[in-house]
Amino acid sequence: MSPNKKPKKPEMNPALKYSGMAMSMAVTVAIGVFLGKWIDKKLGYEDPVFTLILVVLFLTAFMIALVRSISQDKS
Repeated sequence: MSPNKKPKKPEMNPALKYSGMAMSMAVTVAIGVFLGKWIDKKLGYEDPVFTLILVVLFLTAFMIALVRSISQDKS
């Protein structure tokens, strides 16, 4: 093997990869919901203000990480 070539990593089954991503997204949303409800309860809000903010924030962070992961896989 020449020193310029990198050894290939074994490829993961796409079904396992995407089911893992779906589980990660579900956990991310659940953490945002539970943490947001806890903050809303502690601050005395009747409306789910922090619940919505945290779910949107966590989903945005997850989507950014997902796009970076997919773009790294293609290169």
